[in-house]
Amino acid sequence: MRKMKIIATIGFTAIFAGMLVLNSCTKQEDAGSVLDKQTQQPEITPEDMATFNKIMDFKKKVEYIKENPAYKSGEEISVDSAVWLLDATLNLSHAFISWESMSDFYQDSVFVNLPKNNGSVLIDDMLNAYEELKQKIANVCMAALGTDKELYIASLTKKQDNGNSITIKAYSTIGSKKPVPSWTPFDKGWLYGDLLGDCNGTPGYIGVADACTQLRDVTNNSRYYYINDQNMIYVTLPNEEPYVTIYSEDLYFVNDEDPFPEDNYYEHLLVYQNQAWTYHNCIEADEMNWYYQQLHDIVYNVIPNDPLKWPNAQNKTFIMIMSDLDPIYGTYGTKDFDYHFIRHQYKIEYRHAIPVGNTSAPVSITEN
Repeated sequence: MRKMKIIATIGFTAIFAGMLVLNSCTKQEDAGSVLDKQTQQPEITPEDMATFNKIMDFKKKVEYIKENPAYKSGEEISVDSAVWLLDATLNLSHAFISWESMSDFYQDSVFVNLPKNNGSVLIDDMLNAYEELKQKIANVCMAALGTDKELYIASLTKKQDNGNSITIKAYSTIGSKKPVPSWTPFDKGWLYGDLLGDCNGTPGYIGVADACTQLRDVTNNSRYYYINDQNMIYVTLPNEEPYVTIYSEDLYFVNDEDPFPEDNYYEHLLVYQNQAWTYHNCIEADEMNWYYQQLHDIVYNVIPNDPLKWPNAQNKTFIMIMSDLDPIYGTYGTKDFDYHFIRHQYKIEYRHAIPVGNTSAPVSITEN
């Protein structure tokens, strides 16, 4: 492909082959430990129970006001608490994030406006916002490609505040119930960069996901292998940022175990390509599977266990990798015109898992 030293290449190939065998055994052990973990009863802490009860109390108020439209409670709540409650109640009621094996995700954003007065909103107004959100997310679900679809998760944030109202953004993710991929899903090379496409084609492959988006999607699709499949709701706290952003050029992700530095593209644990803008290199199948393995290790093990660098992910559950376009160039890679680097970034969502029991099974958002 672009090896610089034949001897170094042979040496690395042998090491990589051994790594694949070791990783394969590790993956089997991981799958077994997950199955063992699934048979254990999850612990419900007093804090978790208080959070769950708070969501259920709001859900009962929503249902009562819906059944009694003439009733006006006049109760007020802070803006941050309102956004959090809408998020948590939507996901508790309609998200199948840990109840179903899903893949083939589809995302879209919807928006609602909520009246505000002196930093607070009325519970009565939240009912209208909640019903509007449900309908808009249901429309996203129905518009998504595929069959047997359900809401996977809705991530709500305060998008805009004009003084008299707030605009709430719901980033909705819809999943189809399909078999998840194996831990070595790549059997062909993929282009890296903005042209998009796999390396088996010829120029003109626009419209097929490139290496970075393929790694993102397959990691999302295989999440089911790694979660404790109990009946959970995944929540954040008010004012908490549930996302972390990792950059391939971060020194944290330099591959210190590479026996032959600078000989190939295994220098970083994340995709990191050095190329001219008119040419987009191909990442071969073995490299794609290696990057995939490293990305899994980072999102499941490295980030949640590093409270100094990523404190908002400590002891949290990986939810999914979001689409994170570069704000300047609108691409999935950050261009560096001085060194001709294309540096990829991943925006990853983590949330706290709370067991909710069998009494709170979600209902399809398109049926309710």
